[in-house]
Amino acid sequence: MEKELYDFKCALEATIVAMQKEGTIKDFYEMKEFTEREQWIKDYITKNGVKFFVTHPIGDDEFRVNSGVFQQRVPNLAQELYINFRLFETLVRNHLNDGYTIMKISFREITDSTVSEFSRMMPEENQLLLKSMKEYLYATLSFHTEPETIPAKHYFVFNLDTYYEFNVNQFGNFNGTSLGRTLINASSDAYVANCIRYDLILVKQYIDRIHMYLEGCLKKNVDRLDFIPCIGKKITVKDGSLKESIYLATMPSDNNKQLLSAEFPYYDQGSLEP
Repeated sequence: MEKELYDFKCALEATIVAMQKEGTIKDFYEMKEFTEREQWIKDYITKNGVKFFVTHPIGDDEFRVNSGVFQQRVPNLAQELYINFRLFETLVRNHLNDGYTIMKISFREITDSTVSEFSRMMPEENQLLLKSMKEYLYATLSFHTEPETIPAKHYFVFNLDTYYEFNVNQFGNFNGTSLGRTLINASSDAYVANCIRYDLILVKQYIDRIHMYLEGCLKKNVDRLDFIPCIGKKITVKDGSLKESIYLATMPSDNNKQLLSAEFPYYDQGSLEP
């Protein structure tokens, strides 16, 4: 019985993934009449979160357009940006358990002084990895509460083999950096987000879905999460307006560094901040 239920959930997920990738999931969810199987799918989406299943996934065509805009306007900034999947899961689960509710990805410009400042906390190999991101877009990860009842925690973790906590006051405003100004000039709204804000419980749901569908149903080995820069119209946290800005689309990769984009939708769970 348990296996039958698991197979049924896998079949529902496969159908939903196909619609998410085609960009038709919203139209499906808003239909007025459903067959019995379609109603099962809608009920499954409603039970597990409309925002997570309908709003956050990015159709393949939208991703191709927006990642293409980034490549066209700022081709010299493109570089792999990823986090080891197990490290990411550990950070998310630990901070949820500690009472944090918000995750942020903050854009950074890596300079010689940055590497020098933080070199004491890293072995030489990771110093070199960080140094390799000079002149490319980099990011750091942080966890917060709203209101701030617990001090925020900030980490170097992108493209590294472990994570390092650091003092955020040692970084300035991204808008004032050379990379920030380049990205402002690349936006038709002359805007760049300093960071992207995520609801931490929905990030955990994303991790759980990877475990359930990619690793469980499809038996895929997930090694890392790739964060792919795009430029498109996204909602700002400050006033809910749409701004053209850089944002990050996520996609799991296997242990051969191959994106699992044939089996899973691209996701954008964040809002631009400020």
